[in-house]
Amino acid sequence: MNETKLDEMKLNASGNAGQSTRKSLNIKNLYLDPNNYRFADEVENAKVDSEKILDDRIQRKTRGYIEGEKRQNILDLLESFRTNGFLKVDVIQLKDLGRNNYLVIEGNRRVTALKCLQEDYKQGKDIGMLDPSVFQSVPAEIIQADDDNDEKQLIIMGLKHISGNKKWPAINQAQLIYDFLKSSWGDNATYSARESVLCNSLGISKVRLRSSQRAIHLINEYKSSDYGDQFRTDMYSIFEEITKKNQIKEWLEWSEQDYSPKNTFKRDRLFSWLSRDEKLVDDDSLEEATEREPIIDKASEIRDLADFIGDEEALHIMETTESVAVAYQKSGLNERATVEKAIDAVQKNIKVLRRHSDVLEDLDIEELQGVERGISSILPQKNSISLANKNIANFWNAGVSNHFSVINIEKYNKYRNFSIDNLSRINIFAGKNNTGKTTILEAIHLLCKQNDLNGLFDVYKVRKKTNEIFSDHLSEGLHDTIEITGVFNGVGLSTHIEKYDDVDANKNDVYLTSFKADAAIDGEKNGMIIHTYEKGASDIRYEKILHLCNSYFSSPYFSEASDFLNLYNKAVEIKYDDHTAMWHIMQFVKMIDPSINGIEAVVKNDIPTFVVDSSLFPEHTVELSSYGEGLVRIFEVALCIASCKNGVLLIDELETAIHYSMLVKYTKFIQTMAEAFNVQIFITTHSKECIDAFVKNNYKNEDISAYRLSDVDGEIVCKYVSGDKLLNLVDGMNFDIRGGLYDEN
Repeated sequence: MNETKLDEMKLNASGNAGQSTRKSLNIKNLYLDPNNYRFADEVENAKVDSEKILDDRIQRKTRGYIEGEKRQNILDLLESFRTNGFLKVDVIQLKDLGRNNYLVIEGNRRVTALKCLQEDYKQGKDIGMLDPSVFQSVPAEIIQADDDNDEKQLIIMGLKHISGNKKWPAINQAQLIYDFLKSSWGDNATYSARESVLCNSLGISKVRLRSSQRAIHLINEYKSSDYGDQFRTDMYSIFEEITKKNQIKEWLEWSEQDYSPKNTFKRDRLFSWLSRDEKLVDDDSLEEATEREPIIDKASEIRDLADFIGDEEALHIMETTESVAVAYQKSGLNERATVEKAIDAVQKNIKVLRRHSDVLEDLDIEELQGVERGISSILPQKNSISLANKNIANFWNAGVSNHFSVINIEKYNKYRNFSIDNLSRINIFAGKNNTGKTTILEAIHLLCKQNDLNGLFDVYKVRKKTNEIFSDHLSEGLHDTIEITGVFNGVGLSTHIEKYDDVDANKNDVYLTSFKADAAIDGEKNGMIIHTYEKGASDIRYEKILHLCNSYFSSPYFSEASDFLNLYNKAVEIKYDDHTAMWHIMQFVKMIDPSINGIEAVVKNDIPTFVVDSSLFPEHTVELSSYGEGLVRIFEVALCIASCKNGVLLIDELETAIHYSMLVKYTKFIQTMAEAFNVQIFITTHSKECIDAFVKNNYKNEDISAYRLSDVDGEIVCKYVSGDKLLNLVDGMNFDIRGGLYDEN
């Protein structure tokens, strides 16, 4: 069906079903519809061919379906007609069969009620306010017989019996929808368009529509199976529940393309659970097979089945005991449900206690502390991994004139055989998201930390924004071996980190996995091994830890308070030009905000923090954090430079929280500090303004190297630009190292 016809169908659906004629007809010429959707739930009902519709036997059978036992199904209409007469509220719709015979399309119950009352009238029974003349002149509307009108008529029936106030049972509704859509099955575009027409016309959602169609398609397969003669309409809810459960659909290898299970063996096995079947007997038994009742006869049992459908042992228990409940209990799911219910109760009670915490008394608090100890005794004791700073030294503390000249990331995350050369004092990495800028900083950090697995912990702390690292963090995050090499101050170095299973590890506790780091500087090798366990403390083994030099990884998204304090302590000790590093830092801070007299570290409630002495607050100090993230970031980076004297500083997203108007002054300050303390800096940035600031601050562009990272067919490609060349490109062409020319528009 083309789109024009579908649109017309939508427009006409709420009105007449195409061309129609109104007439008043004798009730004897009105024939009940044996194929009405009302009978879809009758077990013995089969589709009647059009030439048999007028057969007396068919009509008696149809009328019996409609009336029900002792007219039970139409008692409401009989009483209404006797009380109010025949009201022309809903028009009876007919299809002309020829020879003055008409098939009732809409109004089968009303016509049946009139036929019953006509018989009562002939027998002299009271028919109340009903005018007997209606039997000879029943008002009706005759619909022209053609395919389009048939489909429009389906929508009209749907309006009344699916979304209207005279709803059919769910299976009858599903069958009507199925019949409307089946002609376009296999043509995805047309089928989807017809779905939309039906949803818009009936005011139902596609979720509801498709749920009904999954169920009816599976029912049709059941009807075609060896158990098909056992189908009952009250089983519809079971099939609907089956097709709602993702676990069962996955087990059946369900296809959404044709609403059908692809694993026919499992489908037939499922059908056997819904049906009477032969009992399982041993092959050697002389006992004849006897019939068993369905194992599953309620939709609620499908919900339990879904929980253990993938457990073959539980399915075997269900089949041998003929009980879903027994299988559910023996599978341990019953205990899981009890635990989940208990946890839910604890969570709800905590919310109640939180709301009424202001009325808690000392005795209440003591009892709650007992509850806390009880819960703690249940929880597994997870130990974070930490390494004591014992026997740690730097290979280089002084005498560094060249820093890194080459870095090779042989294997780390997405990088393979990736080389970076032409390195300078300031090295800027730019590029689009997901080009591995931060990964480069991580790799350099690991190379600086050498055999110290704390370097790996630092990486995961930043990634997860947590102060504690547990063994499962490393197990989940470290999937492949790490290999990084380089040349620092003319000396070759390497680090190798991997996860592995160690047969010699202590297996008394629940062993998880092991990690090892092997590193070398100028031929001097050092290693470290950590065995991790589910609950117990990690087993850490090393002779000594040898770092390459002072180094630090600064992220705008995570920092530890203890690290910040250590950086501060170094800055108040280290000097150049007869002043401490802290003095130089404060000169720059005062240039930003002249009201600031000083910044000091203090400890409040055992937590180190920083306070500002400001002329704006003469009577008290204020928290540094109250000045905003920008000043905090500037202060932290400055401390980092000082603490990394003769070493390496890695700064991720330098521009974060810094106002662009400050960047030229700030980048020059970074360069002067880096030169003063002999620090090599690696920077990542998303900001063109930040990159431009480095080459426009008029401070030693020859000390700058810029690198553009790009993803070319899954491989990271690096393009180098010197600081001098970058300045010429920026000035002359408005060049953007992140991706070519900068588009001002």
